[in-house]
Amino acid sequence: MDWVPLVNFPLEWAAIALLAAGAIYWERSALSGVGIEGCMLSAVLGFCLGYEWSGSYVIAVGAAAGGAMAFALVAGAILLAFRADPTVGSFCLSLVPTCALVLFSRAGPLKLMTETPPPGLIGGTIFAGTYAEDLLASPGLIVAPLVLAIAGFIMLKTPYGLRLRAYSETPALARRGPGRVVWVRLSGAALGALWAVPAAAILLRVHPASAPFGLGYVALACAVAGRWGFLPAILMSAGPAILRTLRPYVPAGTAGGIALEAAPFVLALFYLVLFSRRALRASGSRKSRLDPDVL
Repeated sequence: MDWVPLVNFPLEWAAIALLAAGAIYWERSALSGVGIEGCMLSAVLGFCLGYEWSGSYVIAVGAAAGGAMAFALVAGAILLAFRADPTVGSFCLSLVPTCALVLFSRAGPLKLMTETPPPGLIGGTIFAGTYAEDLLASPGLIVAPLVLAIAGFIMLKTPYGLRLRAYSETPALARRGPGRVVWVRLSGAALGALWAVPAAAILLRVHPASAPFGLGYVALACAVAGRWGFLPAILMSAGPAILRTLRPYVPAGTAGGIALEAAPFVLALFYLVLFSRRALRASGSRKSRLDPDVL
């Protein structure tokens, strides 16, 4: 049995965990965590176009961070200005970078996905050309634990995180100083977008032929099932990650291959059904705009 594809498990796990952290920030900003999918795809678009036009991976990273934050700020501003339903609005706005990415990829092969050796790794190491290179020379994977730790620390241990959680968990506070509340909510969404940038870098490295779609929704399910806790969401991300890692062992296009493609999303659905009592609760009240337990 070829065990080399299993090396991708830490990469897949780290990417989904980072997206789950971003989804938590979006929910605590009283915006739907569905928007993390749009943040990730905006980052992917920034990576691809930044490298296409500059040939520099550093510039591509900056373009990815700018694209993700721009999506968060624009989407958040639109949702707040028009008082739109956060879930529906976030989903619809996420279709914009999705369609843009598909159109650019159809226009011609993107250098970031076709160049050899592929950019995005630390060059000149003794691991170059080996299976260990993706693990030990991948900046995205190296910074993932640090980014997750920073995300958890900001949310749980700082006055800013306390305000962000208070505005979403206590709707009455949103009526006090609306300008400050809007700033905190938008900045929270922007931070969530930044956590998605290393996830996009990892996924582009693992899947250079095509960027994956829908992992933001899987990550959101992990966050919901984990009751919006960072550690439970990270641990639950391991399930979909191992299923995605097993895909090379089943021929594509067969019944088993199709089932394994759908398996991470099915597992995410089981997470919601088994571990979250209120994940599917709908509410038409005013409180539902700020309650992070309402999707």
